[in-house]
Amino acid sequence: MRTRRRFTSSPFAVVVAAATLTASISAQAPAPNAARPCPGCGIAPEPIDDTDMVGWTKLFDGTTLDGWDGNPEVWKVESGTITAESTATRRLGTTYLIWRGGEPADFELKLEIKAEADIHGGVFYRGSVGAGPARAQSAAFAVPANPKWNVTGYSLDFDYGPDNDGNVQDTGGRPETQIVWRGHIVRMEPGKRPRSIGSLGDRDALMKGIRPGEWNQLHIIAHGPQVTHIVNGQVVAILVDDDPGARKTKGVIALQIEQYGTGRINFRNLWLKQRH
Repeated sequence: MRTRRRFTSSPFAVVVAAATLTASISAQAPAPNAARPCPGCGIAPEPIDDTDMVGWTKLFDGTTLDGWDGNPEVWKVESGTITAESTATRRLGTTYLIWRGGEPADFELKLEIKAEADIHGGVFYRGSVGAGPARAQSAAFAVPANPKWNVTGYSLDFDYGPDNDGNVQDTGGRPETQIVWRGHIVRMEPGKRPRSIGSLGDRDALMKGIRPGEWNQLHIIAHGPQVTHIVNGQVVAILVDDDPGARKTKGVIALQIEQYGTGRINFRNLWLKQRH
């Protein structure tokens, strides 16, 4: 009868085998926190250089309103700033200062704006000059609105009270004026109300990035059916206008002071870059 020999491993052999297996596994799989390669990722995009204005056109020379058209009783230049003021004793009807250098279609517009006291205003683009919707007039307006300086179209709403600041407005015949509220990406389609298709952030949280009574930087990008509003470097509203009957494709740029509230509206450092 053959006797089977029992083989036993020494403790040292077990330890060596375990260490060899561990080393093999470690060589095949990265450590949990090891950096994983990302071919083509590169590095994060760099912030835009706001001082690089190659390809941009300066719309305001800082001393005159050359190239602009508006009620001379309303608009003036003070200390390098375009300004208009409505007071309790000299109320203004809604009026506009119109840039007469063309009717841009696809473009980028950068400027700084400051609303003081309780004034309402904004920046219009792809606009049309004319009578527009009727506005209630009152004997209280020392300088009433004049169709010669009235503009309808898209606009970036900007008031001292920042509740609607950054919104995309359309005063060109749609049932609702505020079509994109801050914090939303909205698509407009024929026969439908504005519909949000995405979020850019909480409306009230985004409002905290706006500085009432101080200078704020606006950046408007209009490209085909899409317009984007950026305030102080933060995207706050995007419109995708898929309603061909109401969509604006080109038009004038204009600065606005509204008949609501009192105070001063100020603009400076206006630059335009057109896509041809």
